[in-house]
Amino acid sequence: MNKFSNILLSIILVLVIFNIFLTGSVALKQQSYEQAEIGKTEKFEPEVANAIGKKVIDMYNRQDHQALYALFNEKAKVKISHQQLENQLIKLHALFDDIEESALVNTVKLGDKADELYYQLLFNVRVKNKSNSQATLTLSVISKSNVTTLYGLRLNAMQKLDD
Repeated sequence: MNKFSNILLSIILVLVIFNIFLTGSVALKQQSYEQAEIGKTEKFEPEVANAIGKKVIDMYNRQDHQALYALFNEKAKVKISHQQLENQLIKLHALFDDIEESALVNTVKLGDKADELYYQLLFNVRVKNKSNSQATLTLSVISKSNVTTLYGLRLNAMQKLDD
């Protein structure tokens, strides 16, 4: 090989090493940026979730349908009327009675639309009615500008398979 080919190969090798270094640093910066974004938008604070759950459970136990309806987002109020919510609460209370204890199990980001973030909060609950003593409370919420409103509420029993 002549001197010209050695110089050309050396320049190519330096460019390849520089390209690898530059690609690696860009990938690391992008990954740290994505993790920072996930930390800001994906996580729903457990303290906030527990506070919302406690507030909803207290209203459910008191059968305070008016206060509970006031927690709902305007989008949810279009789907369910105040009277429908009151009727559903009466039926749920007849099936489950009061919620005695609750524990936050999980929070899941369902998605986002414009400046609203949609989350699902899952609670294990123990109710007074012994036939349905183990149940699950699922709250769907919308968070917008640090204000969280209720979008949906579901209370259902866990069925035992060994009965």
